[in-house]
Amino acid sequence: MQVKTGLGPRMENRSDISLAEQYAATLDWWRDAGVDQDFGDEATNWLADPEKPKPRAMAASAAEAPQPEAEPAISPETLPTDLAAFREWWVSPDSPLPAAPGPRIAPRGEAGAELMMVVPMPEADDDDTLLSAAQGKLISNIARASGHSTDATYIASALPGHMPLPDWAALGSDGLGNAVRRHVELVKPKRVIVFGSALPALLGHDAAAAPESFTAIGDVPALATFAPDRLLGHARQRARLWNRLLEWTSA
Repeated sequence: MQVKTGLGPRMENRSDISLAEQYAATLDWWRDAGVDQDFGDEATNWLADPEKPKPRAMAASAAEAPQPEAEPAISPETLPTDLAAFREWWVSPDSPLPAAPGPRIAPRGEAGAELMMVVPMPEADDDDTLLSAAQGKLISNIARASGHSTDATYIASALPGHMPLPDWAALGSDGLGNAVRRHVELVKPKRVIVFGSALPALLGHDAAAAPESFTAIGDVPALATFAPDRLLGHARQRARLWNRLLEWTSA
């Protein structure tokens, strides 16, 4: 596959970045994912006298007994099994997808696309078209840099509507990752690019892992990078994505 080098004015055409820049970009990824501390075992005083055994606590009452975890609002068994039905379900106000202040925006593209791109959510000003402003231009440039036209790319979002500061952990517990995985299964793309440091964790990946370790959704090769708004504001991260695209599309 031939990779074009035109990433547009907002993405630098660089063939390599320094080790320090790669390290800094990886730290940015972990911070975005909410992992900003190093965790270890608590210190142990090996010279202290052993503690006396504590008296056994009384059995917890039935009211205090642990309750079974609630079933997620979105489970694989309840999801549509064909793409047309899924797209209708995606924009329906009756679906269990999280509500947002703005409208629900449908994905765009056709099944069997060479490339699928999944962003966290629509842009704030989207009305009828997903990614209709600056983020959409960036996405189009990235698609072209990967050797694909925008028309031949399937563009989707993990949330149907724009939400300020979404709680991704809670959304994951509600089963949003099941919907994203089903969407990919129904589109059947050749490759997937996932934008946003929260999305790999939503799909069951280790949130503390480097983005390079996220390589597939099911049996579809995948690449994870920062959310479009983050890429727009950080040249270093755009440069890193460019290098990873070169490696990914040449594999």
